[in-house]
Amino acid sequence: MDYFVNVTEQNFSEVWAATGQIPTVFNFISPREIASIEMDALLRRIADENPNQFLLATVNCDEQQALAAQFSIQQIPTLYLFAGGQPIDAIQGVVTEQELRIRLANILPKEEELKFNQALELLQDERYEEALPLLKSAWEMTDKKNSDFALLYAETYIVMKKVAEAREILKQIPIQDRDSRWNGLQSQIELLEQASESPELQQLQADYAKNKTPEIAIKLANQLHQAHKNEEALTLLFDWLKSDLTVANGELKTQFLAILSALGNDPIVPKFRRQLYSLLY
Repeated sequence: MDYFVNVTEQNFSEVWAATGQIPTVFNFISPREIASIEMDALLRRIADENPNQFLLATVNCDEQQALAAQFSIQQIPTLYLFAGGQPIDAIQGVVTEQELRIRLANILPKEEELKFNQALELLQDERYEEALPLLKSAWEMTDKKNSDFALLYAETYIVMKKVAEAREILKQIPIQDRDSRWNGLQSQIELLEQASESPELQQLQADYAKNKTPEIAIKLANQLHQAHKNEEALTLLFDWLKSDLTVANGELKTQFLAILSALGNDPIVPKFRRQLYSLLY
């Protein structure tokens, strides 16, 4: 979409329809009025500073007298501010830059909305790791009150088969917001957990319950890692490392570090690195 448009009778219907999709400023100007030209220049500068955040729809009243009459324009410059297809504000005459910015802020998307929209674009390209911090930040900026942000945050973890993280997010969603989508995500988590319980993993869990040895612990941790149960795997290994860093000739510590390395930027990595460093130093 072109976020600067000169409105005419021919394209007015299209521009009007756009007010339901993006915040819009109808900017009524006259090239004969210096104050009008100055206001237009200021608006364009603000639009450049906030790219793609609102549509600046300029109406040349000298050329589009019918449109000016339709909006009952009696003073130049005049601005009409729309958001969600609804009129939010009208500014007649010259105002200071500070006042204009304050009143425009009422229709511009908030920072958390920008982060959320940026995350949506990344998710469309399956760039999940890059989307996660944006979703987390957007959600936290609403004091964790925007459950739509939280649901997509949890859903992204589910797509990545990280059920522990997704479950923790869903726990924090208020009961009144636990709708069909929330229930659907809970069901997806349960299905992933069932699918991850391979016969080999179940057998190792049974073997370890009967005979807790570091050798079985290493095998079990590897299976847990493959099932995306990384926190459980690392906790299992760390319980051994707490008593002996060289257990199993150092193989257990090697497995612990290998899982940490495989997790890359996963949020649980710093926690377990700190725990290991506390044993080393």
